[in-house]
Amino acid sequence: MLRQGMIERFRKASPIIRELVDDLAWIQNEFNPEKATEEERTYVKHLLSLGSNCFDESDWRLKRMFAAVGKKGRLIRNKAGRFEMEGTDIEFTCGSSCEVYVPYFSDEEWMTWLPTSIEYSGDYYFTARPDMKLEGALVRIKGR
Repeated sequence: MLRQGMIERFRKASPIIRELVDDLAWIQNEFNPEKATEEERTYVKHLLSLGSNCFDESDWRLKRMFAAVGKKGRLIRNKAGRFEMEGTDIEFTCGSSCEVYVPYFSDEEWMTWLPTSIEYSGDYYFTARPDMKLEGALVRIKGR
């Protein structure tokens, strides 16, 4: 059982994190230390040490987590050698995001939707489970 209100707190934090991503981008692209006060320059040094990547990643993951489920289906290899969701025109190529239905832990009976993407190196694979076969895997996409 999750802590009471936890998911709602993350939902509320999502737009704030997006604003922080924008603020850090502004600092990197437009901040002028010559026109700033000593205290502002100190803040900027601290903020830049946070690194925008952690906020970018959080923003991306929260958006994806809260997005509505679009389509769900099994992966099949098409005539072009790529994978597509059976019965749809949705084709997955390098960098395609999805969630794959897998055991919560690799050897457990509990199932969950695991966020992943599909990449290619000799053949296609899930980044979150590189040894798992794509053919027949149940996947879903969000936001479509």
